[in-house]
Amino acid sequence: MQWIIGVFWGLGVVLCAHSPRLMRPFRLLMACGLGISMLLQLLLLKLDNMLTLETALPLHLCGLFGVLSIPMLWHAPKPLWELSACLAAPAAFITLFFPAVIPCTHPKLMAFAFYQLHALVALTPVFLTCTGKPLPTRPQRAFVLGNGYLLFISAFNCAFQTNYLFLRAAPAHTPLALLFSRSRVFYVCALELLCMLVFSYLQGLYCRLSMKRALLTAGNS
Repeated sequence: MQWIIGVFWGLGVVLCAHSPRLMRPFRLLMACGLGISMLLQLLLLKLDNMLTLETALPLHLCGLFGVLSIPMLWHAPKPLWELSACLAAPAAFITLFFPAVIPCTHPKLMAFAFYQLHALVALTPVFLTCTGKPLPTRPQRAFVLGNGYLLFISAFNCAFQTNYLFLRAAPAHTPLALLFSRSRVFYVCALELLCMLVFSYLQGLYCRLSMKRALLTAGNS
């Protein structure tokens, strides 16, 4: 299901991001898709009496950017744009390969909302880039802000016994579970190392894409 949803929205980005006539309505459609996905998950949790402090707040990275991506479709401040393009979008894309959908009495609806949310979080930077927004080429600030958020969530988890960002327990049947099985310290260090590797790769990729865009713009002018 996740790939059907991803292809649907991905084709929409490709077809609409470069069209002045379609760009605005598609931007609104993406915002509605994000909002509906978040609200549907909350409704399904409420119906099963599972709407608790641990499940209701958008404090997981993709949940947070499910909310933030809605205003970002119109106005993306530079720090949020860097976090979205360098951290949230890659995390959402990887999650589509290793989903951790909360079991409920309406599993297909929950899976639809989960997959659509993550697909749209992953595609929001792609859409904004296609509409002309420059790619971030220095991810250092995103790394620092991401670590600040990690510390905040660690404190929140300790205070309220929650498991946001999966810092207290990793979801089963995912690579995170394998890392967590070694120890919590190993788990956090491994996540930091993986983030640095991803950031390093994306910095090179975004720099190359920015240079190609600049050359194309210069060639067309």
